[in-house]
Amino acid sequence: MVETAARTFHERSDPREVHSGGEARSLVCMVVSTVSPSRIEAHRRFGYHAEATMEMLLGCFLLAAATLAGLVFVHRPWPDRLDAIGFRLLPADPSSRWATDLAHLGSLTVLIAGATVLSVVAAKTRNWMRALSCLIAPIAAVLIVQTVAKPLVGRHLEGSSALSYPSGTVTAVTALAAAAFLVVPRFAKPLVAVAGGALVVAVCAAVVVLRWHFPTDALGGVCVGAGAVFAVDGLLLSISNQQPVHLRS
Repeated sequence: MVETAARTFHERSDPREVHSGGEARSLVCMVVSTVSPSRIEAHRRFGYHAEATMEMLLGCFLLAAATLAGLVFVHRPWPDRLDAIGFRLLPADPSSRWATDLAHLGSLTVLIAGATVLSVVAAKTRNWMRALSCLIAPIAAVLIVQTVAKPLVGRHLEGSSALSYPSGTVTAVTALAAAAFLVVPRFAKPLVAVAGGALVVAVCAAVVVLRWHFPTDALGGVCVGAGAVFAVDGLLLSISNQQPVHLRS
C-alpha cells in the first residue's frame, strides 16, 4: 500500500516538475528575446570604439617617444650608451650582402607596393577606414621622416653628411609590418606579430651593420613607423564608429 501511494505521488509530481521546468526555460527565452537589438548594437559599437581609441593612444605614445628622443638628439647628437652597445654587438660591414638585401625592403618601391596590397586586402573586407589608413599612413610616415624629422634633428654619423634620425628604412618596414598586423584575421595576428617583429629587428640590425644609422636611429624608426599606422588607423576607425552612416553611403 505504501509503495502504491509513493508510485501515485511520483506519477502526479513529475508532470508538475516538467511543467515548471518548461516555464523556467520559457522565461529565460523571453528575457533574452526582450533585449533590444539596438542595445546589443550599441554595446558592440562601444567595444569597437574603445578598441580604436586604445590603438590611437598607443600610436600617439610611440610618436611622442620618437619626438622626445629627437629633441634630445638635437642637443646631444653624439652616440649614447645604447649606440655604443649596438656597435659592439654589430660590427661594421658596409659590404654585407645580407644586410644590403634586408635594407632594400625599406625602399620606396617596396613601400608603395606593400601599402597598396595591404589596402586592397583591407578593402576586400569592406573596412574602408582601415584600407585608407594602410594606404596613407606608411607612405606619410616615411615622407615626414625624410622631409621634416631628419632636417629638424640634424643628426648624422661621423664622417657622413647623410641625416640619420630617425631611420627611414626602418620606418618603412615597421609601418608595413604594423599594417599587415591590422589587416590579417584575428587568428593569424600572433603569427604575423612574431614574423613582423623578427623582420623589423633584422632590418634594424642591417642598417646598423651597414653603418647607415645609429641603433637609436633604428629604434626611432620603429616608433615612427608603428606609431603612425596605429594612430591613423585608430583615429579613422574611431571617427567611423561615431558616424556609422557614412560607411553605408
